[in-house]
Amino acid sequence: MPARIAPDNAVDLAHLMRMERLAFAAKVRMARAVAGLSQSELAARIGMTQRSIHKLEQGGTEPRRATVGALEMLWREQGIEFEDLGDGGFRVVVRSEAFEAAAPARRPRGQRAHVPPAGYRS
Repeated sequence: MPARIAPDNAVDLAHLMRMERLAFAAKVRMARAVAGLSQSELAARIGMTQRSIHKLEQGGTEPRRATVGALEMLWREQGIEFEDLGDGGFRVVVRSEAFEAAAPARRPRGQRAHVPPAGYRS
């Protein structure tokens, strides 16, 4: 049986979908970094697992519509906005409140952060 060659538009569509997935992955990584969240913290905030966030950030999985909605809502709450550009890239706008919210509280010099004992859950 002869091998079938996919039409050019099918290859273009697959490439476009991969590029969109990678752009979304970059947005998730960037927004998480700006918000000062770990993968586990982000996952807990939107009802997912750390592994799911990892897969999204690697571009290895297509996000569900509900996941995209939950992330976009969190980004708005954090003051993070993305603008998609015509060439497939994006521009990010971070409002100053996002930096203030992500900044750790300052401790007086010499005072150590409280670290709970192993196995302790707060």
